Amino acid sequence: MTTDPVRLATDMDEVRDVTVIGAGPVGMCTAFWAGMREASSRIIDSLPELGGQLTTLYPEKWVFDVPGHPRVLAKDLVEMLRVQALEQFDVPVHLNVTAETISWEGSDEDRAVVLHTDRGELRSRTVIVAGGHGAFEPKKLPGFDMTPWEGRGAYYIVGEKSVFEGKRVMIVGGGDSACDWVINLLDTASSLSLVHRREGFRAHEVTVGQVLEAAERGDVALHVPFQIKEVYGDGSVERVRLFHSEDEAHEIEVEVDAILLQLGFKTALGPLKDWGFEVIKGAIAVDQVMKTSLERVWACGDITTFDGKLKLIATGFAESAIAVAQAVHEIRPEVKIQPKYSTNTGVPGAVAGQP
Repeated sequence: MTTDPVRLATDMDEVRDVTVIGAGPVGMCTAFWAGMREASSRIIDSLPELGGQLTTLYPEKWVFDVPGHPRVLAKDLVEMLRVQALEQFDVPVHLNVTAETISWEGSDEDRAVVLHTDRGELRSRTVIVAGGHGAFEPKKLPGFDMTPWEGRGAYYIVGEKSVFEGKRVMIVGGGDSACDWVINLLDTASSLSLVHRREGFRAHEVTVGQVLEAAERGDVALHVPFQIKEVYGDGSVERVRLFHSEDEAHEIEVEVDAILLQLGFKTALGPLKDWGFEVIKGAIAVDQVMKTSLERVWACGDITTFDGKLKLIATGFAESAIAVAQAVHEIRPEVKIQPKYSTNTGVPGAVAGQP
């Protein structure tokens, strides 16, 4: 994996076989398949870290539906993909880089796709969009402006749950993420409270059951249906005043050190929406071989839509293999669509430990 600024600057002048947009699990898997087909690749992502939503939203949550892993922490899956794909094939990774527009140049034999980014132009023979759900940002708390407290005890995104070690934590929300964080922080926070503006929760019934059991044990205080009315503190969060959703005169105060807001996320295609893709309900339409409506551009993962689409990491991995096979065949027609089996070929190139 190449992240050295000097080498990345040099990469800006190279024409790669594939530029992958998105450094999430499907994006990294796309780079892996490119390496297995002996195609050069690079990855760009507007986020500052590898892993996409796995890193940004729930790095310390267990993932149970990746084949071969009975369960795996999201951050550990990211690390394994980094080693398998990016380290193994020395893939340049441009983080904090946004692809703003796209164009094409050259004749058929040396045709190049040009991505115009906020850091300069990147050229490649093909592009594969693996941008997850697209650009995403957390939804803000309705009815109360938490902006003054962001960075002072109010969080929307947390990378390491250790930041809450020994703290009094208030979690706000009623969906899967809010309830998951309650369970995750039971062994970390000194005290936990869960605030939801409505009766009932929208999370998986098993998780809700675990939260209710924790409440019965006295491990978490439930404030339902309540909403935030005011936050107090000298420099950082110290206590929160809540009001009852159905009786606003009914107020309570809770002493807290941190507020974790888990209200969902807004997703959007960002600049990609103006590139000329066929877009259906906010997703890029692809055909049965992951081809988009744009020349030499394929797409895979959650950002795509087609008849029978399933939004799973497992299906995204498979879609990336299809997209790479098609892209490589496009620029090297003599190369077969079907890859050779790794049990026979191993990994292309000199790889330490490989027979």
